[in-house]
Amino acid sequence: MRRLVGVVLFCSTLALIAATPAPKATPAPKAASVTKPAAVPSATPVPTGPKVVIFDFETNGLDQKYGDAVAQVYAQVLTQVGGVRVLPIPKNIKREDYAKYAHSRGADYYISGYLQPIGDTAAIVSQIYDVNNDISVYSQTSQVTSMQDVGSQALKAHDLILQAAGIDRPTIVAPKATPTPSSSTGASVSITNVFSNLFKGKAKPHATPTATPVAKPSRGVLIAHLYGNAATNDLQTDTDELYRAMNEHFRTQMTGINSIAAAKEATTACGVHRDNTVAGGRLDVTHVGGFHAHNDYTFTLDVYTCFGAKLFTVTKTDPDYLKVIYEAVAEYVAAHPQNF
Repeated sequence: MRRLVGVVLFCSTLALIAATPAPKATPAPKAASVTKPAAVPSATPVPTGPKVVIFDFETNGLDQKYGDAVAQVYAQVLTQVGGVRVLPIPKNIKREDYAKYAHSRGADYYISGYLQPIGDTAAIVSQIYDVNNDISVYSQTSQVTSMQDVGSQALKAHDLILQAAGIDRPTIVAPKATPTPSSSTGASVSITNVFSNLFKGKAKPHATPTATPVAKPSRGVLIAHLYGNAATNDLQTDTDELYRAMNEHFRTQMTGINSIAAAKEATTACGVHRDNTVAGGRLDVTHVGGFHAHNDYTFTLDVYTCFGAKLFTVTKTDPDYLKVIYEAVAEYVAAHPQNF
């Protein structure tokens, strides 16, 4: 009996084992499919190069809209050509605060200047200032009659900034024409219309085929080299600018005499042309300290007859060593339009 139970249990165990299905072989796991991430669009490259702030140009009696327009053209050209980062054009910044403002905005250079009306044209005096080294790296006076002339000066300023920063000019083709820029507030600025009205207050109804030359008096101006405590290059630059400023109104010629002896040597300089005048003067620089430290330039314009008599004198002082020349000449022209 006991053996029978054992056999039954043994057979039941075999039956249970037979009924249990054998485990299936686990298939090799398939390689998980890797989903490629969507291509991330490349970010717009951050502009590189020196930061530049451009101040509205002063206008010396002209409507300020012309000075604003010049600054807009400069900003547009520098932006399009590339290689520099142009900051928004600020408003209502005093000249003595230019450097402080530019430094507060992290600018490396700033551009400033002014328009000087000369007869039926105008001159643009533009300056580039190195904020970090506290020096002027460029100053130039150029005669302009159109928006294209202003654009050319802006392009030159762009190249000079890169040169001063030790950067090669980007290999970009400059625009053939200066487009109408937008103001720093986003408003459209009709630069073309502004410049068409620059000199006469209204656009000329018809363009003449050839410009009529400005009639100059028969009496000429002989330019003597400036003297003073200003740096040699400033004396030479302002001597050249005195020639250019006078030449806009009179027949002008350089001489080899020095202004310090102009009264004494006027007779020799004039020779047989006794109706001419001799113009020269003194240029001194004074460092003004304090919170807004800067240099002041004082220019005294002296004009003599060929007999050595002083015909005219005026003194101008300004941080701009070119502005003093043009303002002094403008006063002479107003007082002596016929150069006598």
